[in-house]
Amino acid sequence: MKAALRVTLLAGALFGSMLWMDSTFGSTVHAQSLDKSVTMTINEQQVTFTNTIPILEGGNTMYMPVREFSEVMNYELQWGKTTEGQVQITLSNEVTSITVTAGSKTATVNGQAVTMSDQLWNYNNSTYIPFRFLIDQFNLNYTWDSALLQTLPSVNRAESKGQVSVSSQNSFSSKILNTAYSYLGVPYVWGGMSPNGFDCSGFVSYVFQKHGVGLPRTAHDMYKSLNTSVKAPEKGDLVFFSASGNRITHVGIYTGNNKYIHASSGSANSVIESSLGSAWSKKTYVGAKRING
Repeated sequence: MKAALRVTLLAGALFGSMLWMDSTFGSTVHAQSLDKSVTMTINEQQVTFTNTIPILEGGNTMYMPVREFSEVMNYELQWGKTTEGQVQITLSNEVTSITVTAGSKTATVNGQAVTMSDQLWNYNNSTYIPFRFLIDQFNLNYTWDSALLQTLPSVNRAESKGQVSVSSQNSFSSKILNTAYSYLGVPYVWGGMSPNGFDCSGFVSYVFQKHGVGLPRTAHDMYKSLNTSVKAPEKGDLVFFSASGNRITHVGIYTGNNKYIHASSGSANSVIESSLGSAWSKKTYVGAKRING
């Protein structure tokens, strides 16, 4: 018999009952805190979710944020698209590889078709997947605490929840980020402008060109060409850096939660997501600009 997944909430300030409405998905989210982290004991190891945490639907069905789950479990996550343009993710460890396509309840697990209880769906730019499916396919050890269900954020989706998927996001920034994330891990290549290899401005140009927006070739020219500066960047804004006097030398796309995605020539030498709070970012950050549609 599997052991249980012990879930405890870290102490945090509670701000009372809050209510958000996501019109894109017809979902209402009730949460007791705006500043919450969740620590779970999975496979006898504690893992902590912050910023994007597990949520519930219907009061008792838990869903995991895919990207954060892969990070806390140290699983590999790859984003791509099918020939029909649907978002596709592959989540894997040393033993199991799972591929799921947005809009489908059929996943591929180590080459075999497996039916999920629900398809991928999206809330606030984060992709969610049924936790029970992950438990079963990755053979996770867990201990279940039913009291937790009263404390996690609860999401009530529209009745036609089968229509909800990553690909149903309509906002321009969401489309930009979905495209950008699909190239995580692509190697850094100086002068690169394709999925075979990107430099920083080549990556940004390629992502926006996919959505009909042409940008200058260099980070410095991008900065000069955009007139709308913003003090507090929002998802999809461009963030600029200078490591060489007054010239802009680096650019990325803001993804939220003080992070940005970019083609890095540093130790990762690939497309990665970084924090604006990192030492290098804070030292070189110049500002953000918005592309007006």
